[in-house]
Amino acid sequence: MRSTRLGAALASLTITAGTATLLMAGPAMADTDTGTQAGLVLGGRTGTAVAYGDYLGTFDAAVSDGTNPVTVGAADLQQQLPGKTWKVVKSDADVSDGISFGSFGSKARGNVKYRLHYLGGTDTDTATTYAASYSNTVIVKTAWNLSPHALCTTKCRFYGKLSPKAKHRKVLIQVKHHGWKRYKVLHTNAHSHWNVVVKPSRGNGTYYRAVVAKTKQLIKSYAVGRFTIVGRSALGINHP
Repeated sequence: MRSTRLGAALASLTITAGTATLLMAGPAMADTDTGTQAGLVLGGRTGTAVAYGDYLGTFDAAVSDGTNPVTVGAADLQQQLPGKTWKVVKSDADVSDGISFGSFGSKARGNVKYRLHYLGGTDTDTATTYAASYSNTVIVKTAWNLSPHALCTTKCRFYGKLSPKAKHRKVLIQVKHHGWKRYKVLHTNAHSHWNVVVKPSRGNGTYYRAVVAKTKQLIKSYAVGRFTIVGRSALGINHP
């Protein structure tokens, strides 16, 4: 339970998260119930794409009757994993001082969707009963984390450790010569490490890219390194 500034935004039936503006509507209700609109953001956003293990921030949630914040009743945080149905993962039994789910969901662990389910409630002071409602959906897309390194000693190596841990996962290495072309196919070892020896060149150097394909839980991911010769030395540089 936590006070939040999101409630003020809900008073106009609008949440602004980053550059996205979302209009929300609740489900059908009985004539005697007051309608509600629920809103949810994660780290100030309704959607994001990040690398596995990245910090996402915390959930900010609120409920409004269209004019004022609703501060009675309870709320659930629901989660949907790829190919699965929605399920409750956290609950706030008393929203009187704001809705909070602690640090749950603050780190990227895979592709996932979240939504808030306001369960409804009754204000005993005014005898007002508030209808249940669902929020917008927050979408988190998570990419493999390749943790890349570009290093030249006696040889030039492009290497890293794949997260989440994946034994014998295929890693495609590409080289850039008028477009990306296949250079070599690797597989991670038992400790999820990948490693390839590459060839540097003079001038702007040669670019190499490591690619890991998508799964249901993770989106496709890339890592780029540049390898160049300066004087008599070779140099490896990581690129974002």
